[in-house]
Amino acid sequence: MLSINNLSISFNDTKIVEDINFEVHQGEIVTLLGSSGCGKTTILRAIAGLQKEHEGKICIGDTCVSSKDVYMQDREVGYIFQDYALFPHLNVEENISFALDKLSKKDKTKRVDQLLEQFDIIAHRKKQIHQLSGGQQQRVAIARAMANKPKILLLDEPFANLDSQLRYKTKMWLKNIIKKYNLSAVLVTHDKKEALSISDKIGIINNKKLLQFDRTRTIYDKPINYYVANFLSEVNILPIEVINNLKIECSNEKIAIIEMSKCHISNNKSLFEVEIIDKAFCGEYYEVLINIKSKEENKSIMIKSSLNNIDLNQKLYLHLKEENIRIIFK
Repeated sequence: MLSINNLSISFNDTKIVEDINFEVHQGEIVTLLGSSGCGKTTILRAIAGLQKEHEGKICIGDTCVSSKDVYMQDREVGYIFQDYALFPHLNVEENISFALDKLSKKDKTKRVDQLLEQFDIIAHRKKQIHQLSGGQQQRVAIARAMANKPKILLLDEPFANLDSQLRYKTKMWLKNIIKKYNLSAVLVTHDKKEALSISDKIGIINNKKLLQFDRTRTIYDKPINYYVANFLSEVNILPIEVINNLKIECSNEKIAIIEMSKCHISNNKSLFEVEIIDKAFCGEYYEVLINIKSKEENKSIMIKSSLNNIDLNQKLYLHLKEENIRIIFK
């Protein structure tokens, strides 16, 4: 449905992204994940035709839309902006119908009615945008983006303005809508939980490059390097002393990592005695910075622990399972 080949984008002499390649098949949700300012939104704008200056090819279906000859043609994409970009002087149904200028008045009314019912906002059809909650505004924005029955939905940080509980409900609702209508979708976010929970595939962008693009479970279980691993799951780099004591082979180009949540401390003796440097209460768990007692420098790691059944006045020990340790490139 969507093919990106050797896409590079620059603003004057500043390279934003370089040599980006990925595909989105029909019915797939693909997320571009990376820190703020890494070029995710710029790629989305290029797909939509809003960022015209670029190198490489963007193809939607069988049509290459990179050519200047096709920029004015309908790309059959719907774009949902981070701030929703709704018109404040128009009410709900007027905002949605704005995207249907090519339809007759009768067909336009019929389509708007369908969308109002589909997105459960019939009761709000005559309301002004400022009278709606954030979640309702987002539904109006999605309804408008889907008004012309696009093949591809482009979503730029669509849940950023919602509180955590509403974000979760809206995220799952939107995922079901995309799957129900067999759309293809490209989501841009810096929220790893959001990406992991909604995506079929994820692309990690850093330093202008697409570091890794793969199915969600694969990229989580088999990250190509430390940046990808740490971006997705919060990992520790294990000190050399720990690696040697566990007799783990690791070359100079690679490191041994383990997820914070899979490191445990207790009063039961192990190879590694530790001391607590700091701890922060996070609700269901503490984030605990511990120091492994040894002669080696840089031997502090972070763990997540409930601290239940642990006597902090007694000796503490770190417990690791070898099957949870991964060897990856730096």
